[in-house]
Amino acid sequence: MLSSALLSRATAGRHIVCKRLMSISSSSSIIKVSFVGLGNMGMQMALNLAKHREDELQKLQFTVYDMNEANISKFMKQATEVGIGSSTVLQSASDLTTLAEASPDFVVTSLPTCEASEAVVGSIVNNLPPSSSATGCRFIDTSTISPAVSKKLHQQVKSVSPHHDYVDAPVSGGVKGATDASLTFMTGCSSEETFQKIQPLLKRMGKAVLPCGTSGSGSAVKLCNNAALAAQMIGICEAMSLGESLGVDPSVLANVMNVSTAKCWSSEVNNPHPIAAKSTGSGASANDYEGGFGTALMLKDLNLALDAAVEEGKSMPLTGLSRQLYSLADNRGLGRKDFGVMLQFLNGK
Repeated sequence: MLSSALLSRATAGRHIVCKRLMSISSSSSIIKVSFVGLGNMGMQMALNLAKHREDELQKLQFTVYDMNEANISKFMKQATEVGIGSSTVLQSASDLTTLAEASPDFVVTSLPTCEASEAVVGSIVNNLPPSSSATGCRFIDTSTISPAVSKKLHQQVKSVSPHHDYVDAPVSGGVKGATDASLTFMTGCSSEETFQKIQPLLKRMGKAVLPCGTSGSGSAVKLCNNAALAAQMIGICEAMSLGESLGVDPSVLANVMNVSTAKCWSSEVNNPHPIAAKSTGSGASANDYEGGFGTALMLKDLNLALDAAVEEGKSMPLTGLSRQLYSLADNRGLGRKDFGVMLQFLNGK
């Protein structure tokens, strides 16, 4: 089970510290931010978050953790290469307990499953020192998980201390948005005070921070968005496939679609056809569908959306068909490829 594996690996990490040239003399001037989950999305989000901007936040003590030590090393290397900033202290935690004992002000998570979010948030909140209860720790979960799990984690965090808080803040924009700091955050937050405190952090990583309601509403909005996105991508894949069979240059077809009624994110930003993606300079298909939003992750989101639909007594026939197609693609061994690989699956490749 992923949660137990995550916790067991959390005790075996290696401690790496990378401090910049300027030291920070007073701990009262430091905001402690921890980031857990350095995957395709999390890596880029963490790099943008760690960049110090004098007009937004105080000096940062920025701690990262990932169960894959190679991801930690990669982050530290990239952070050094881009020059995070002379007043930012970068370090990694050897495990989740160590991370919690440092008493972070904010914990940002970017994780692949509900089980991972439950394991990480639960481990951290239960190991925060008593002194942190006075000021509070704000958890910002950017993972795509079920609204029910988001509400459960919010209750768990608040039960430890009323000053702690948990916000579900899943994102839209893909790896390109994470890299460009142009993500959209859909936030489920029950406290206006907490929302105001987390905004400066989220605006380092994105262009829009949208309040969606109380706890769980951000996750609900994200599942609705991805249910629509999955069907959208399949439609673009079918159109690109048909156009090519009819002798139309894929880049020409994409250009026409992008100034016509078919224009959408799947046609413009992440076109599933490699030729079209290369002509626009955007899209994981140009890189053999590597580095994008994985087919297995889309399948996971569709399962969550359909589970929620069952709970609410809603019929979603198109989402059900999308799940079937992505399940078949995943079974074909395409789970790690960007979900635009559906084009190749439909073409029988």
